[in-house]
Amino acid sequence: MPRHMTRPIYTRLWPTVVALACFLFASCGVAGAFPEPVKREILALYDGAQEGDADVTRIHRFAELPLNHLGFILHYHDIRARLPDPAEIERYRGVLTWFASSVPDSGSYLAWATQVSRTNVRYVILGDIGVAANPVNIPAINRILQAAGVRHTGEYIGPALGSRVLQVDPGLVEFECRLDPVLPNYPIVTTTDTKTRVALMLETPPYDGKRKAALVTIGERGGYAAFNYEFCHQRPPLYQGKWLINPFAFFGAAFGSADQPVPDTTTASGNRLYLSMLDSEGWTRSSKVEGFRDAQAMAGEVVFRQLIEPFRELPATVNLRVSEIPKIGRTAKQARRTLQSLFATPNVELLRQPMRAMVSRFDSEYPSISNLSPLISAGPDRVVNEPLSDETAYDCGGPLGEDGFAALTETLVNTESPRRLKPFNLNYRAYAGEYPARLRSVKDQLRKAKLGSLAAVSANQYIAIVDGFFRARIDRLGIAAWQISNRGKLQTVRFDLAEQRDVDMTASLGVIGQKQIGTSLYVALDEAVEPVVIVLSQVAQAATASSFALLESRWLVRNVVKKECALSFEAHGYGDGSFTWATASGPYVIKVEQAGQEIWRQTAEADATGHLSFVLPVDATAPVWVMISCNPSRAESGH
Repeated sequence: MPRHMTRPIYTRLWPTVVALACFLFASCGVAGAFPEPVKREILALYDGAQEGDADVTRIHRFAELPLNHLGFILHYHDIRARLPDPAEIERYRGVLTWFASSVPDSGSYLAWATQVSRTNVRYVILGDIGVAANPVNIPAINRILQAAGVRHTGEYIGPALGSRVLQVDPGLVEFECRLDPVLPNYPIVTTTDTKTRVALMLETPPYDGKRKAALVTIGERGGYAAFNYEFCHQRPPLYQGKWLINPFAFFGAAFGSADQPVPDTTTASGNRLYLSMLDSEGWTRSSKVEGFRDAQAMAGEVVFRQLIEPFRELPATVNLRVSEIPKIGRTAKQARRTLQSLFATPNVELLRQPMRAMVSRFDSEYPSISNLSPLISAGPDRVVNEPLSDETAYDCGGPLGEDGFAALTETLVNTESPRRLKPFNLNYRAYAGEYPARLRSVKDQLRKAKLGSLAAVSANQYIAIVDGFFRARIDRLGIAAWQISNRGKLQTVRFDLAEQRDVDMTASLGVIGQKQIGTSLYVALDEAVEPVVIVLSQVAQAATASSFALLESRWLVRNVVKKECALSFEAHGYGDGSFTWATASGPYVIKVEQAGQEIWRQTAEADATGHLSFVLPVDATAPVWVMISCNPSRAESGH
């Protein structure tokens, strides 16, 4: 840190800061309500006899992604094992089940669930309740369903001919598929409370008296979506199942996520994250690419020359398979020489811990968010998943060397809007350098990333960000104030449905900036400040000369120090650093230092809207310090 830079004093005064925040930001002491920990953990119950391991359950494959997007962490428990003591359940936000039929020892499960229903834990049921209803157990079943604001009559309609749709909430139902004209069989479930939100109501056939059946509901402490009315169940091809309910809206309401901040793993410094991983498989294969085949070049050498060197503004993380590199002979020397050049390139890192590759696509062939991977595996090892599929998932059985990797573009668009679900993730194998079409397919994606508004990070950094998602603690300090701690490398939180909200930059601590994307507000945090306090306001805060707020940056920003009419920060990234800060209009002097030496200086001017945009054409693979002053004479003097 340059000698004239000082660490913000508030990082040393957190007990006082939190107490003051509670006093200022509404109701911290009212009825002992605040500070209040935000519970993010959900107990996911599954039947291993029906589905196998947790990694292949419907909850993991289909539901965990939208739940992660809402900020929730799932803990899996096989219903066949001893269930947690109801007193232990208090740590959870709620319980989620998605059974296909009755579970083993359904009587014991029902007794446990009714105990849990008496606690302050939400209960959300998708599909089968897990217990066959009969006159003896129906009162206990209804104690569980009361959380969703409904009761089971014990009766079923089947076949459903003559039934009709009486009520549909378009915000909650027919998300990716529509109700089948021939309605599936269904239970007669009725509402118990006028406050119950009914998303789907059917009317039974005339011969049954035209009774009402509430099949998708949200109550005060949970939700219910009947079997065949939660998901358009899979038919061949099996990967083309689709959500009938809107899982984001349904889970958000059923688990009561409301206005709470969400740790976000898709965004940094206001921009969508970018990461890329190169697997060394095929490194020594002979290349058929023109200009290299006559020189008997290896595929790995082509990858280095065509996909790494020309794109130094994009980081590449290498998953090196030792078995791919021969130990002796000319090929071994050639392979080692290219690897040495590869790892001497500043934008290249070696993958430090494994990531799990799996199908993660959202395009015309895989037309559902249910085909996108959650953040981690469901097993005890908790391996971080690659956000999107590598090129092997796009192989289409065409001519040798061809693939459908261009379809990645469709997934990237679909995971950006209407909600940002994934980073821009490009993963490929070294044999991309073997055939021209495959090489061109990867290069096209690299060109798009080079031109995009992205924050580029290594796969190692992304793994650390995901780790921060699971470690982060959120405490509500008031009606619109939160403290966030233990977040590690994760430095973005998101507020959904926040069109009318702004961060109060004056009252907040450790907030670098904010950016509205659609209906969500993305808030950039300072890694050097632990913990941070975020205070929201209903009224947009007018920018002043001393209230710099980051809108977006291609580099990661930390250690932000604001003074009157001046700003300084540490930055790290790849390629040229493009920045946009919200501030007051007028001229500024921008100076960059690295290792204590000034390496760049220029003037820039904020536009009439108070946006100061500039590009730093310096190498920031090693961190740089950036200093901005709106007083040229003071900036020139170095004070």
